[in-house]
Amino acid sequence: MAASTFHRRANTTIPEESKHVEEYGNDSCPMLDEEENFESNVRRVDNSAVSSKKRLVQRIQSRKNRFVQRVLVACHLADPSKDMIFKQTQTSNRAVIEQLTAFRSSLSEHSQSILKLSTVVCSFTSSPSCLQDVSQEAVTKIATEGHYFRENALAFHVSHLSNQAEMFILVQINHRIIELKGIHSLIEEHTKLVLDVEYAKRTLEVELQKGNVSHIAARKHALQVAQLECERATLLITEQLKFARPSQRTDMIKLYQEVRFNNSIVNAK
Repeated sequence: MAASTFHRRANTTIPEESKHVEEYGNDSCPMLDEEENFESNVRRVDNSAVSSKKRLVQRIQSRKNRFVQRVLVACHLADPSKDMIFKQTQTSNRAVIEQLTAFRSSLSEHSQSILKLSTVVCSFTSSPSCLQDVSQEAVTKIATEGHYFRENALAFHVSHLSNQAEMFILVQINHRIIELKGIHSLIEEHTKLVLDVEYAKRTLEVELQKGNVSHIAARKHALQVAQLECERATLLITEQLKFARPSQRTDMIKLYQEVRFNNSIVNAK
């Protein structure tokens, strides 16, 4: 009789408790107006069996919701969560930073290589030992072309790229790299704040299970502070991404077109 009464109470308690299981939308840091109804759990703290079942229901519900969310996002029926967006942004930002760094290095190396090549060409055309079997007319033509090539290379390296286009492009690349690294740092800080929120939730749950009323208020306040900091970081990153999120392909195409445009000007001379 007592056992059947316990089972009936347990069966009626679990659905009631599941009403308080919240996923806070799709994010690790919920908005502060989404309150957690911890008071409803205090009267059942002494019931360890029901508490264990409640945690099991929460874990199952959380996993189910995450799975459904991933399916909806994959089918383009829902927007990805902020955490997923931030993780994808970190991955793409690292790739873009590597590409821009390589592009910056190759641009400088390209400018230097043109000057070195022009020097080699001039050395070749001015060396009679390399041109013993070539007619005088061919030697004169090669020398003329070599000096013409060197003049263009010097104009490309010194007067044009170094003073105008190269500096402009390098400034744009450096600015973009700094911008992406700043966003990367904000996302890393957000990840730490998410852990702070999870820790605050766990400590509050421990105090609720202990029934230590004097510590519950302090733990609730700590959780609210952690959620507020996490929410602020989320909003800050979201605003940064709105203004600093041209696609990786667009960035590289613009830089490539700029280089081609400047090369065409040099060739026209």
